[in-house]
Amino acid sequence: MAWLDGLTRNRAELHWEASDPDLKPFAISLPPVHAVSWAEKEIARWPRWRVVATYEERGMIHATHTTRVWRFVDDVHIVFEPDPRGSLVLAKSSSRIGKGDFGQNARNLRALARGLQRADRERQARVAEGARVNA
Repeated sequence: MAWLDGLTRNRAELHWEASDPDLKPFAISLPPVHAVSWAEKEIARWPRWRVVATYEERGMIHATHTTRVWRFVDDVHIVFEPDPRGSLVLAKSSSRIGKGDFGQNARNLRALARGLQRADRERQARVAEGARVNA
């Protein structure tokens, strides 16, 4: 990201051509039909995040993230697409006001990716542990 981007851009998107590997789409192990409700519960537990709406039939979530100091609200739109691994997660984050975000929307997407990937690994570990206990 060029140093002026934070002053002139107020949005960020996960996309395949991103120079930052943390801003590329990522996979989780649940199919979209289950991923939406699972992700909704996960996101609702995070500080300063709020789930505004879920659209299970379309595989989408609209969430918001509120910045710590100035309490600016950013809209985060998440899409779960079918993937052989489960779901491919695509997302966009955009500021509601201003012409620049000082990189906040990219930070929102990095936090989203880290949080959902960590929760998915933990969920898979619990499932594996349950399978070993019940075997």
